[in-house]
Amino acid sequence: MFRRKSYRSGPVPGTIRPLARPPRAVSIAVFFATVLTLLITGCSPGAQSPSNTHKTTITDALGRTVDVRLPAQRVLLGGQRLIYTTALLDKDDPARSVVGWPDDLLQNDPDSYRKYRDRFPHIADVTTTGEISAGSLSAEQALQLRPDVFVVSAASFKAAQDAGIVDKLQKADIPTVVIDYFVDPVAHTVPSVRALGEIFGRQAQAKAFIDYYESKIAMVRDRLAAAAAPPTPTFLWRAPGYYDCCSTFARSNLAALVTAAGGRNLGDDLLSTPQGTLSPEKILERNPAVIVATGANWAPGKTPVKDGGFVALGYDETPDAARGQLASVVAKQPGFGNLDAVRNKRTFALWHHFYDSPYNYLAVEWMAKWLHPELFSDVNPDAELTELHTKFLPISASGTFWTGLP
Repeated sequence: MFRRKSYRSGPVPGTIRPLARPPRAVSIAVFFATVLTLLITGCSPGAQSPSNTHKTTITDALGRTVDVRLPAQRVLLGGQRLIYTTALLDKDDPARSVVGWPDDLLQNDPDSYRKYRDRFPHIADVTTTGEISAGSLSAEQALQLRPDVFVVSAASFKAAQDAGIVDKLQKADIPTVVIDYFVDPVAHTVPSVRALGEIFGRQAQAKAFIDYYESKIAMVRDRLAAAAAPPTPTFLWRAPGYYDCCSTFARSNLAALVTAAGGRNLGDDLLSTPQGTLSPEKILERNPAVIVATGANWAPGKTPVKDGGFVALGYDETPDAARGQLASVVAKQPGFGNLDAVRNKRTFALWHHFYDSPYNYLAVEWMAKWLHPELFSDVNPDAELTELHTKFLPISASGTFWTGLP
């Protein structure tokens, strides 16, 4: 079941109680008149007024065409981290029209959750649903929220189909729209932002960000192409401390961002699946020129997830602490001190949640500087992080989102 805030019942202060209950016959007549009106207009209680909305065909991140009544008044989100996008679409209220979401932002990125809750306390009142990936969201939960549209990530879409959620919602005339920052972020960020802009009726804001995003990605792509720069051998170290060594991606997700930045992740050559684990011995054998780890504030009270800890990055983290944590993670991995990437101080860490965010262009820019410093010496992602918040977001920049070995 989902969890909803409870509110005190009773009369509102300052209101006047009715002097007497209306006759039963009158009540029955009013009831049937209301039902008849709803039947004639084809509406249900809480439904949208047809005069204010219209069916529109939109294209989602997977290229599916979906008919949605827009602008949607009641949106069910399959991930709380979609606030990364809704915040740049609606700076006044990122949870506007959202009727439910799971608590994955709170659980996986508490720094961001606190930042948004402090600015918008009412996000804590949005109904908390189950999570698709955990198998705790059911079609019945979704239907109880009476959404106009269900938004789900590409990584969870098949699970939602297998659970019968997509089909049951469709039978209730509730479409499912797929967005994707996870599977193929370079190709799917733009259509994802565009689709969400249409759903929330914020097309102008979506276009402004898309134009900005495309200019940043094009800058990196064009410089690499003009220089004919060969890919830099790179090991994308996925969440050291959170996962056993050495987890990574292959040809998708953050590995796709490595490719966009002018690198080639070891996982692309050594894994047959989109994500998996390489042995430490294989890393030592391949001896990458650059290591890019990922980190975030996952554990309550910053308690290490595993012995050796992890690199805490995000809005509440400090540069000195992040550098020290990265050095500790590397030092506790046997043999890694002999890698070229470590000896040459070309070992870095990035905010893990770039992997599921439209802000992934910042990860591309930072990695481009690390992989090809001669081509991108003038690029300043620190300044662009501030610009992202100033131009598009309702919260201010703070904390630490990347670091390197001291």
